Order: sequence, then structure tokens, then C-alpha cells
Amino acid sequence: MEERQPPAAGLSALGDVVRRTAYEEVLDRLRRAILGGEVEPGTPLILAELSTRLGVSRTPIREAIRDLAAEGLVDFDSYRSAVVHSPTLQEAQEVYDLRLVLEPLAVRRAVPKISDEDIARARELYERMLTTDELGVWVPLNRDFHAILMEPASSPRLLSIIESLRNAAATQVAMSIRVVPTQLTSGNEDHAQILAAYTRRDADAAVTMVERHLRSTIEAIESYERIRTSG
Repeated sequence: MEERQPPAAGLSALGDVVRRTAYEEVLDRLRRAILGGEVEPGTPLILAELSTRLGVSRTPIREAIRDLAAEGLVDFDSYRSAVVHSPTLQEAQEVYDLRLVLEPLAVRRAVPKISDEDIARARELYERMLTTDELGVWVPLNRDFHAILMEPASSPRLLSIIESLRNAAATQVAMSIRVVPTQLTSGNEDHAQILAAYTRRDADAAVTMVERHLRSTIEAIESYERIRTSG
């Protein structure tokens, strides 16, 4: 009988992969572990260790890491080794400064054009967010929720830039909730009000809520950094 290898350090929460496809499972497990804080920023993602731990070949792991890098959750160092992204306060402030300029513009364009079907899709994601407190599940749902509501803006370049910023913010969103757990509840409450504004086709109200939603996240991150650096 083949001897089981010990878990790679920092990856014990991942568990064994049960195949949907190996790639989908690895991507989901790694994303959840990173956003949930089980795998800390700066952790090297070593293919051999992950292959042993997850019980799959290196190919789906390599593909999953590539996609996580596109989402802003993984970086490659100068030797092309993958490490979990380490967010900084400066990065968060830059990302949210840009989001506060661009997302209200997209929302204002999207609200008059949004269909009932788009709102129903966003509502389904919102309802799924209400049923979980697992950050590795909630944060991607949150990202997709906002993306659906902005799609009707019909501005490919604007939406592409926002998507990139939103991906870069994923670790910041997760960190803000770990630091201030009430952010998850207040985030869900904001989502309800954003949905209500879209349903009324009230662009002014939707913009106001989205701005408040973004500011609450960056304020939580800044508060955490003040506590961390003063300690």
C-alpha cells in the first residue's frame, strides 16, 4: 500500500480533491484557502507539494495557479515561482481610489439598461451570499454579483479595467472581513439596497450605495493597518 505523504505546510485545510475535473477542484480549493486565510500571503505554491497533498498531477495545479494569478491572488517571482499575493495598504488605497472613480460611472450607465433577467441573476448570487460565511465562497460571489450589475454598461474597455481592479481587490475584501467580521453582514445589507436601487432603475441611489460599499471596505483595511503598525 502506498504510503501517504504528510500535508504541505500551511495547506492542511485543503483536503483531498474529489474530481469534478481535477482543474476545477484544484482551482476552487486553492481559491478558498487563499481567500479564507488558511494559506497565508507569501506562501510558496510548490507543484510537487500540492500534487502530493491534493492527489492530482501537476498539470491541473499549474493551470489553476495560472488562473489564480490572472485573478490577482498569486504572484510569480523573478524565478517564475508562484507565491500567494501579499496585499499592501498602498495597493489597496490605489485600487479603491480607482474603483471609486470608475464603478460609479459604470453603474450610472448600467442602471437604465439593465434587464429583469440580469437583476434576477444578481439576486440569485445575493441569496447564495446570505447562506455562507466562508470567505472563499463569499468573495467570488461578491465579485460576480457586482460584475453582473455592471455588464449592461456596454463599455468593454471600462468593464475590463474594473474587472482587473476587482480581481486585485479580492484579497483586500477577504482581509477586511477577517479583520472586521461585521463587514460580511453589512456587505450583504449593502447588496440588498443596491439591488433595490437597480430594481427601481434609480441610478443616483445605486451610485450612492456602491460608493458607500467601496468606502466601507477600504476604511476597514486602513483601520486594520493602523492597529497592526501601532502594535
